[in-house]
Amino acid sequence: MKHVVVDPITRIEGHLRVEVQVDEGSGKVTDALSSGTAWRGLELVMKDRDPRDAWAYIQRICGVCTSAHALGSLRAVEDALGIKIPKNANYIRNIMAATLTVQDHIVHFYHLHALDWVSPVEALAADPVATANLQVAALNAYKLPFSAPGTSVTEAYDHAFPAATPQYFAEIKNKVQAIVESGQLGIFSANWWDHPDYKLLPPEVHLMAIAHYLEMLDKHRDLVTPQVIFGGKNPHPHYCVGGMPCSISLEDGNSPVNTARLGIVDRAINLGRTLVNNFYIPDVLAIGAAYVKAGRVDGGGLAKERVLDRAVLRHGKWRFLQEPAGPHERRCRGLRQGHRCSEGL
Repeated sequence: MKHVVVDPITRIEGHLRVEVQVDEGSGKVTDALSSGTAWRGLELVMKDRDPRDAWAYIQRICGVCTSAHALGSLRAVEDALGIKIPKNANYIRNIMAATLTVQDHIVHFYHLHALDWVSPVEALAADPVATANLQVAALNAYKLPFSAPGTSVTEAYDHAFPAATPQYFAEIKNKVQAIVESGQLGIFSANWWDHPDYKLLPPEVHLMAIAHYLEMLDKHRDLVTPQVIFGGKNPHPHYCVGGMPCSISLEDGNSPVNTARLGIVDRAINLGRTLVNNFYIPDVLAIGAAYVKAGRVDGGGLAKERVLDRAVLRHGKWRFLQEPAGPHERRCRGLRQGHRCSEGL
């Protein structure tokens, strides 16, 4: 019996320790224990305090997913006291939660996880012309037909669209090369760039993904402007039990929330939609398909199925975007129209 300890588990917010007992004869895990090792003690901080102030303390458990914890505290207190909030307050909270969710996914994928799969060092071998062609091919193959109701689309075109020119990728490559040759990797430091798994992706995928990594550093901050407009700041925006602390006037230009500021919120919503459709989803599917082709797909979770194995066609295209093959896929044909199928997933 072998005892394996992984501490810390990285790429998560906070710290996690996992201990696993493995039967060396069969290779099966016989026992496992996971434990959070960063106890914040917020339960003690809140002791004997007014529950109406809970949101302000509890959201400080994290500086990334901050609003989620504040909203959880607010709803718990409001449910306990039987408080029904105004409709506009509900709209505002939902807008703040939705835009934070999009920003959180983008930050998690590009800035916490991406460098496990893509390497700035491997990107130096990429051909900028081939990378531009790859960008066009990725959008054509992996951009899903998601769209919002027409009444909620208030911009004539997508303001955030991946650049697909050789000149753009050559400039990104030169910038990354200067960083690597300096010996000071900066934001790319503290990683194992010589690991053989980075060879699973062609250099052009590395260059395209690194370019998007850098772009998202600039763009993701604009996604959370609703937190600032409605909550006064980010992270840790302001809330209040029973509603929201911001007054709205479409006539008074000095009001905390007015027509001009609602226009900024509208742009943030549209930006989130276009970043997900044009960057996030194509990149996730493009990298995922490459790993599937290489046979590097593990897990299956509670379903005990390797979902990606079923989701990919022989030609590397996603089955759910093409004609389904099996009985389960026939039942999931609605995914082509952007519907959700949870059966067996």
